[in-house]
Amino acid sequence: MSTTSRAWRHAFRESLRHSLRHSLRREQADRHHRSFFGWLIWLLFLPVRLVFGLVAFIIGLVGRVVGVVLGLVLLLAGVLISLTIVGAIVGVPLALLGLLIVLKSLF
Repeated sequence: MSTTSRAWRHAFRESLRHSLRHSLRREQADRHHRSFFGWLIWLLFLPVRLVFGLVAFIIGLVGRVVGVVLGLVLLLAGVLISLTIVGAIVGVPLALLGLLIVLKSLF
């Protein structure tokens, strides 16, 4: 690994750390020094935030289930195609792709 790439990586890490520290510090300061209207707006938008959080959770869960089902279908199709000798060229990579999609969806 070259010295230049190490220097770039180090500079990127430091800038990322600095920006994360700065944003967290600003967020904590904002949380403790909110005005009455800030708390009121936060309280009014809380149900909206909770509903959107629930919708995002459900969409993520449905996406994972769809990924598992699609992966299992590709896995099964790959195994069935690879039962013939000629189809093994296409079937084995298809089965591996299905397995990778299932693993990615589960973990």
